[in-house]
Amino acid sequence: MDNIYKFKASSSVGHLKNLNNDKQFYSEEETSKKEEEEKQLKKVSKPPSKMSQFSKNATGYQTDDSDKETPRNNKAGPSNQKVSKFRNLVNAKKIEGDNDDPNYDDDDDKPQTIQQQIQHVQQQNDDQYDIEQQAKQMQQKYAKADKPKEQKMKHSNTQQPMDINSDVEQMKNKQQQEGKLKNHPFRHLIYGPTIGENSFNKFLQLTQRGLVYAKKCLKGPSDKFIKSKMVQLPECVIVKPKTLLLDLDETLIHSCSLRENPQITVTAFGDYGEEAKIHFNIRPFCAWFLQQMSQLYTIYVFTASSSAYANAIVNYLDPKRQWILGILSRGNCMETKNGFFIKDLRIVGNKQLKDMVIVDNLAHSFGFQIENGIPILEWHNDQNDQELKYLATYLMEAADQEDIRVFNTQRLKLDQLIEYSLE
Repeated sequence: MDNIYKFKASSSVGHLKNLNNDKQFYSEEETSKKEEEEKQLKKVSKPPSKMSQFSKNATGYQTDDSDKETPRNNKAGPSNQKVSKFRNLVNAKKIEGDNDDPNYDDDDDKPQTIQQQIQHVQQQNDDQYDIEQQAKQMQQKYAKADKPKEQKMKHSNTQQPMDINSDVEQMKNKQQQEGKLKNHPFRHLIYGPTIGENSFNKFLQLTQRGLVYAKKCLKGPSDKFIKSKMVQLPECVIVKPKTLLLDLDETLIHSCSLRENPQITVTAFGDYGEEAKIHFNIRPFCAWFLQQMSQLYTIYVFTASSSAYANAIVNYLDPKRQWILGILSRGNCMETKNGFFIKDLRIVGNKQLKDMVIVDNLAHSFGFQIENGIPILEWHNDQNDQELKYLATYLMEAADQEDIRVFNTQRLKLDQLIEYSLE
């Protein structure tokens, strides 16, 4: 899915500031002060000081797992902040001194008078007696505790065959789901051999909504407007008959925050010298896919994100530009009144529609040319994903067609999906 990245100096600086400040904790010094004040309050009944009130009411700072996404334009204030987990751990356990240990006494090993010695021996005997009594009590407790343990063991043994049966049932359900998906009339829209029912239904629903929106809500721009957006894409030295346009976000890569442990971090540079860090993961088989498809297609990236964002990522994916020849970004999209960005292929002046194919995880993105589009399962971080690997087989066959639009219409059947009733 193409994320909307506004590339302004103010927002970029704010973004970097938020990334730098999202790890703040209370220091040990502040914690020790708080503990001393609490001890003083216990000894002397006085109204709490300003410092203790502040410590009690403070909400702390956001930690790494306070949000899943990088905070943007967060306003300072206690209402939208979470208590630091580090702070909770420090204050959860009160640290006591050695003098608070009831078994600790400096004078135990050195009685000063004979009377004290006699008392000391008597006390030892009494302690020995108490220990014997305590041992008997402990034995009785353990004897009582062993009975429920035995009952639990018996209960667990009886539960074992039930767990095995449940595993068998789960296997049967999984096989039934795979058989159900295998015979589904639109199973071909996901190219990988394995897919869960939930993921499949979600993808099918998302694709159908995009197609319905494109077919029943979108109104095409005027010819004059299309001419104003017209571009000439760079050509390969060895001219290839077919053109492949690829989306970025959730198609080739997934942009994320530092909290999600990204694989790659690059710096994007704006038109006025502003900088921003971009963190992202690369979809499995991406490099192999680009290399293979570049032998059959002239490849371009078509994204609804900013040009600075797209250039930073493409420069990493293909630093020598051996596979990707050019980039179309948000400025080349048609923006609707609802804020959707549509990628109209008619703006490419030096290519014919019959020779162009666009791959995007959002079907409405190619809403003006549904017959040119291939919807792909959106990707975030699944390292077992194989969509690009199996999509390559489809595109290899499409490259040999006279008119890709006819091939897509017959094979993908997206026009039929519009009217299909989802359960």
